[in-house]
Amino acid sequence: MRQVEKHVIKDGHEWFAYCVEVTTISRQLYNTAQFTQRQGFFYGWGTQTQAKLDALFKQDENYKSLPAKVSQLVLKQNADAWIAYYKALEVYRIEPTKFTGFPKAPSYVDDKNLVKFNNQAVGKREFSKGWVVPSMSPIKIPILPELKFEDLCEVRIVPRTGCFVIEIVYEISDNSNFFCSLNPQLNAAIDIGLDNLATIVFNDPTIQPIAVNGKPLKSDNQFYNKQIANKRGFLPNGRGTSKRIANIVRNRNNFVDSYLHQSTKMIMDEFLRLGVTHVSIGKNEQWKTHLNLGKRTNQNFTQIPHAKFLTMLTYKLERVGITVKVAEESYTSRALAIDWDIIPTYDSNNKVKHVFSGRRVKRAWYMSKNGFKIHADVNGALNIGRKSNPEGFDCLKSILRDRGCLVVHPRRITPLFKRVHAESRVA
Repeated sequence: MRQVEKHVIKDGHEWFAYCVEVTTISRQLYNTAQFTQRQGFFYGWGTQTQAKLDALFKQDENYKSLPAKVSQLVLKQNADAWIAYYKALEVYRIEPTKFTGFPKAPSYVDDKNLVKFNNQAVGKREFSKGWVVPSMSPIKIPILPELKFEDLCEVRIVPRTGCFVIEIVYEISDNSNFFCSLNPQLNAAIDIGLDNLATIVFNDPTIQPIAVNGKPLKSDNQFYNKQIANKRGFLPNGRGTSKRIANIVRNRNNFVDSYLHQSTKMIMDEFLRLGVTHVSIGKNEQWKTHLNLGKRTNQNFTQIPHAKFLTMLTYKLERVGITVKVAEESYTSRALAIDWDIIPTYDSNNKVKHVFSGRRVKRAWYMSKNGFKIHADVNGALNIGRKSNPEGFDCLKSILRDRGCLVVHPRRITPLFKRVHAESRVA
């Protein structure tokens, strides 16, 4: 399994100018090769492989300005983009429903381009002294003491809005110390949402459901939108960008990444403490493409990167031996788990209207036909577990009908942030 160590380089950092220079050269080399590829594609000459691109541009000034291994990886990036495009065309001809539109040919890079240094372009002598030093660069980053040179995969300089991110990618071995503490009978299900970023239920009714607070993300996005709208008012015709806007975008993205990492870490720790072995997560394909929840709700929901949250949570849980299954969740919010309603799967060609035994009375409450209330997000998470892992949640069938045995209100948790205050300076 691979792990990434990130270092954010802002404007004013000693390495910032180098990152600007090297990513600009990478863009120029990539676009030079892209011009040849696109001309060959549109005029019917065919596109080139990485080896042929390397032979064509070996004497190019941009190629010579970078280490040879780095230039080869830039050309490989271009060749891989065209290989992926041809594969997408083949899949599209067989099953076009997997795509939102006809695949488009790879285009040019508008701004800075990614730069990769594989382990052959990293100084081995400096690595033995405890430093990662990419070839022909001033970058010098301390490494973890237990990291071996054979485990180092690559170093990447990734352009971001308002900054650069230096990523050190290395292989790690799976930690098997957690496996003995897992409970084979304990399963969990997660419902993704807005105010509650993740609502977690278990097939053991004695364990109280958990709700990860999503309001800090929602609040930060609202403040971000207000700031961006204000700063764009100073731009000609309200278009374009500025250094101040780039800083706002960078700060918002860093906050979101930090919040998601802390949330997924808290969930993983909680699952390890309880001994969960299987987790079901609900997610519909293209669930943000055709939203019709109102202007304000659409904006709030689409700006929270749920896919990134699921990716982070999945790799962290699988790393400690917990099985994760992401499945579709159609009708899980409308069916009633207490009455064990049948949960159908959405079919656009099926015009049959499904009727369920309960109804939503408020944002957070779902009421059964007998007047019994259950937390709506808990109800959705239970239905996701029933639909995705019926064998694991079948034990709740008799218990859910007993009103006195169901905990309906989840325990809300919020990631804790370590706030670092500037030290006071004595004149």
